Amino acid sequence: MIVFAIPFRGKNTANDWNGCVKRLNNTLNSIFNQTDNEFKVIVACNDIPKLNKKYDERLEFIVTDIPIPKKWLEMAIDKSWKLTVIAIRIREILLEQNNPENGIYVMPVDADDLLNCNIAKYVKEHPHENGFVSKDGYVHYKGNNYLTIYKNMHTYCGSCNIIKMYLEDLPEDYPIPVELCHDIENAKILNKKYPIRFDHNIVVKKYKENGKEFSILPFRSTIYIKDTGDNISDIHNQEKGLNKNDNKLHIGVFIKKINPFTKKRFSKKIYHDFGIDYNNN
Repeated sequence: MIVFAIPFRGKNTANDWNGCVKRLNNTLNSIFNQTDNEFKVIVACNDIPKLNKKYDERLEFIVTDIPIPKKWLEMAIDKSWKLTVIAIRIREILLEQNNPENGIYVMPVDADDLLNCNIAKYVKEHPHENGFVSKDGYVHYKGNNYLTIYKNMHTYCGSCNIIKMYLEDLPEDYPIPVELCHDIENAKILNKKYPIRFDHNIVVKKYKENGKEFSILPFRSTIYIKDTGDNISDIHNQEKGLNKNDNKLHIGVFIKKINPFTKKRFSKKIYHDFGIDYNNN
């Protein structure tokens, strides 16, 4: 069993709410394109969005009655709190399994990225791994008709790590009062305690250091959607007074952008594997 955990931003924090809803629908469509049906999707949100299709009981929404974040840091903490709320529900799901001591796979997913259709099947066939990650992945910049291949994408995309979690990794209830959910000091403590809140860029390294090395997936798991205007990283740059393109001038990023060997045109296989609606893109 794998649970896809999606924290979804509140309507009042979005630059383009309709765009956020559309991208969440794309994400859900890609997940429900799985070749194995043994999975669940849990979305924690302030506002339940309008869906463009009906889903079965594998999709759950949890509405969080928490303050609306205003700054980038509050938005990052808000995202982590929503993952914590999802973790409480995952613990309940794990306890319903025949052997809860065996743990459960959890994949945090940003509400705009796209996932490969083979994830649920592959992790089901490899139940004894500590976790999974792809050696590289795709990035799609808004407006481009191609993808860019990035190595070690888990170090900067929040939709790449598949983590085996056990009962001790999952809270039974709110670990702190809800009104303190955006408190920085409490967030720091919780970030160290619960794997679902670990910074995505350190998960693979942290588990390896603890003797729990991740297995490498034999396919690219993720298309990282960039330049939507509602990426938290974009909002961070806006607060710092940076142009949204400034972060692309890093030499490594620049080399990837001009290197033809890192480019990948959209193909029928990519449309199929990532559940992309050709007519909606």
